Amino acid sequence: MKAKILMFLFGLLTAVQAHAGDVSYYFWQGKMEGRQVKLACAVKDDVMTGEMFETVDGTDRVYGVAGYKTDGMFDIKVYDDAYGVNHLFFLRADIKGKDLTGIVQPSGKKFRLHKYSDKYARPIDREAGAYSSPYIEGKTYKFSGWDRGGEYVYENAMRVKGKLALWGHTENDFFTLSILRDAGPDQQGSDAIVDCANLYVPDNGDFEYTIPYCGYTFSVKFYDHFLIIRPVSGSPSGCFGSGAAITGIYIAIPAKG
Repeated sequence: MKAKILMFLFGLLTAVQAHAGDVSYYFWQGKMEGRQVKLACAVKDDVMTGEMFETVDGTDRVYGVAGYKTDGMFDIKVYDDAYGVNHLFFLRADIKGKDLTGIVQPSGKKFRLHKYSDKYARPIDREAGAYSSPYIEGKTYKFSGWDRGGEYVYENAMRVKGKLALWGHTENDFFTLSILRDAGPDQQGSDAIVDCANLYVPDNGDFEYTIPYCGYTFSVKFYDHFLIIRPVSGSPSGCFGSGAAITGIYIAIPAKG
């Protein structure tokens, strides 16, 4: 009997492990704040990457999509990086059945996007483990994106802005990290500032860092066109002052030239 229980538990663990890291693909369409849009994406380990499509005055527009699940729902940013990074939509959403449903922030307007099929679209799962654009040949977003440093920008629905810069030397794995998040347009609270020289970054780019003077630890994980900062341990209140934080999605600033 004991052996059967152990075999059952081993089988259950194996099944859970087999599904961990799987990629799910979605293609939706519908209206968002009165605008007709299509959203295609891939989701892995509660992280979303993809594109949004919109036709404006007869011109097809393509926007980047980056999101991750926090507090039970996806925090999704839709942005245009044709000229720098221009955030267009801030969404709080959930995948319910075949639909994506949620609200647009800060307006609070609800939306529901439904499953979409386009006979002219290329399969978005044509590269295993990655998102491939349905309309742009050769455009792929992978669930990794370390390029030995760069600059990333943050913005949320309340127009609080921030920036992360990570620079290093190609001959070693030590970098200089700088993070700045402002107090917001109403200037309530304090700026959040992190500066670190000689930070060790492993080959895959993902790392954790503990701020020495307050003990707050956060993680940084890179994706193809964005990164996510998550809390690990400790409290940011002793580091940055009231209301300040550094967690969330930061969008990569496109390289010039």
